[in-house]
Amino acid sequence: MKNTLRRGFVLLTVMLVFLAPLSAAKKKKKDDPFKKIEKQKDPATKKVYDFKGMKVILGDWWTDPTLPPASKKQEDDFMWHQWVNEAYNMECVQSQAAGWGSMPQFITNYCITGGDENYILCIDGRSANVGIKADLFWNLSKITSVDYMNDPKYDKGVCERLKKGNAFYTFQWVKAEPREGMFYNKRLFIEAGLDPDLPYNMQKDGTWTWKTFEELCEKLQRDIDNDGLIDQYAMSSFYTCFGDAALDSNGGSRISRDANGKFFNNSGSDKSMEAWNWMARMWATYQLPQPEGAAWDYFRVAFINGETAFLADQEFIAQPGGILSAMKDDFGFVAFPKGPSGDGKYHTLHDSPMWIIPKCYDLEKANKIAKAVDLYVTPTPGYDGPDAWKEDYYPGFRDSRAVDETCVLLSQIPNQRVDKLVSGITNDDMLNAICWGWQTPIEAYETWKNVWQGMLDDVNR
Repeated sequence: MKNTLRRGFVLLTVMLVFLAPLSAAKKKKKDDPFKKIEKQKDPATKKVYDFKGMKVILGDWWTDPTLPPASKKQEDDFMWHQWVNEAYNMECVQSQAAGWGSMPQFITNYCITGGDENYILCIDGRSANVGIKADLFWNLSKITSVDYMNDPKYDKGVCERLKKGNAFYTFQWVKAEPREGMFYNKRLFIEAGLDPDLPYNMQKDGTWTWKTFEELCEKLQRDIDNDGLIDQYAMSSFYTCFGDAALDSNGGSRISRDANGKFFNNSGSDKSMEAWNWMARMWATYQLPQPEGAAWDYFRVAFINGETAFLADQEFIAQPGGILSAMKDDFGFVAFPKGPSGDGKYHTLHDSPMWIIPKCYDLEKANKIAKAVDLYVTPTPGYDGPDAWKEDYYPGFRDSRAVDETCVLLSQIPNQRVDKLVSGITNDDMLNAICWGWQTPIEAYETWKNVWQGMLDDVNR
């Protein structure tokens, strides 16, 4: 009897072990949210793509793939990427390849020597023209497995950012970030007797200009206790964001590029000088001075603490986990005001991540890596509509107008900044001296123009 029971128990155990994965597979198939998605086929074989377990790393300087999803969209993205990897028998993952400071050297070394990994790599201006001159990146017009220029999921502005003739070297699949804009404190508006939606309303009706911005600064800068000293400054802006946005809003720039793709110094043009001079005056009149011993980001701390009304900065500081998450006061976000010599439109400067395929791979492997990534970055079903990108922005802002009006407006602006593509030119050049009153704009221009020209000559060769 004992042996019969034992045999029966063993048989039942074996059956359960055997049936468990079948049951799990059945459940998984039933619960698969993407089961109706048609898998893409290789036009050469007419079969579903099979990358035979190949691992591809989308290497950047910021992504930690071990962090848990922070939103419903991120959860869905994670599930989608798992499905894609399983569907095409591959392992794509976005992960930090090197830190910010060491990324340019890592890119150079890997593109020259190669390695066992299959990388696409994110570059910025420090590596851009250097890498093209050294023939470190694949000319993407040679890649036949992906049509970067015409597939709508890719940002054409990024493809054209480093284009030379028919050759182009970079791509990006994420919609261009809104970038530079103007944050404002709604509580301080109310206390000054102003409508907290006033900047939104002016932006909407086209009256949000340097002039109206300055008029608001005058009302929001206050001597509250009437002792003759300013207790509340109108703004505590990031000087690089304020300066570059002022230039762009007025039709100026530090560096521009001509029809032949050659870079030139545009910082001394009439429109640029008008912006430099306005910035210097605004900074001297309305910017909170840096307190003695304060950290470099004192301007952000002051805004977060409700000490200043305006902050010119980039939209990413409002994203979940960003520094504005700790702000108690409600805040709004509008475009930088329009300059008097601009084109009458609101502007922002895009500085989108640029991705390259290392030239250390032969063309066959480059095409294979390109296609694997192309499949991996296909938008998650349910988030592939024209407004789906907004879901990444809503959680960080305090009102929907920041996304539905401002971010929509700024994301539609096509201009990718070019000054960041000239290695050696930094944010501190000219801007620092002008903002802090160490030099007048024309003095700063004369100081830097020959230094910049050497860098421009080098990149234009």
